[in-house]
This record gives sequence, C-alpha cells and structure tokens, in this order.
Amino acid sequence: MKKQLHRTKASQINGNPSYAVGYGKPPAHTQFKPGQSGNPRGRRKGPRNVRTVVEEALNQRIRVKEGDRIRSLTKLDGVILTMVTAALKGDAKAQSALIAVMRSLGMTGEPPPSTDQKPFTADDESLIADFLRRRGAEIQPTASEGKEENKAEAKDAFPSDRSTKS
Repeated sequence: MKKQLHRTKASQINGNPSYAVGYGKPPAHTQFKPGQSGNPRGRRKGPRNVRTVVEEALNQRIRVKEGDRIRSLTKLDGVILTMVTAALKGDAKAQSALIAVMRSLGMTGEPPPSTDQKPFTADDESLIADFLRRRGAEIQPTASEGKEENKAEAKDAFPSDRSTKS
C-alpha cells in the first residue's frame, strides 16, 4: 500500500495546487521564510583553550601615565615595559628574565647553538658518489680518491650511452 501525500490548504492558497506535502516537503506555513535562519542563536560556544584566554588578556588595552602624558598600550606592552624599567633600575631577576626573553627572540647577537652533526664518514662519501654516478653527474675528487679513478668510474657508469653516440 502506497502512502498518499496530502495537499494542504496553505499550498493551494499560495498558488501552487500541485505541491504535495510529504517526506522532505514540509507544509508551506512551517517553512523558513526568506532571510530567516533555522538556528537563530547559533551553535553553543565551546570551552576556550588557555592560549586564547591568555592572548585576549594580554591584548587588552590599558592607560599608563608617563610623566605628564597618558598613553594607551596593551597589557603585554606594559609587562615588557615594566620588565625593562626594573632591569634598568638594577633588579637582577628582571635583568635575567629580560635576557632570557631576548635570547628566545634571537636579539642578543649570539650565534645560534650548533647542532651536533657528525662529519661524513667514508661510507657516506661512497653512498653520495654512487648516487651522483647513477644520476650521471660528474664526481668531484675527494681527498681519499684520485682523479683517474673518478674518470674511470664515470666512463663505466653508462656504457650504453657512450657506444650509441660514436
């Protein structure tokens, strides 16, 4: 038995007598009007993470009086300004904190810390030479290998290419 679709009086009044009400076709009087949202309050706000809360707190503006004038700056700017002022007055903790911030930002002019990269071994050099030989690049002689040896290896790398060119 098939389910019959009902026609509503509202759809007949709207001028569309053939509009059938059913699954996926709600009555015209219950449909959203143009410009009306189906979720007017929007989705719920979830919990904010700590980073967002700290950023919002540090980006709030405050008013600071310097001498005769009042200027507006963010709380982060105020913290840095306070740290610099205390460091200039001789506060050892403020000085060490300021130097730590400067180091983390790379402002001290010190070279970056060196990485503990080990030098190439003979095995590494042979792997690189083999890779370059397979790619057809000329191999530069190293301290452990002679020039004649590299030329011989380069000739042997692609013997089929050499014979077809002559």
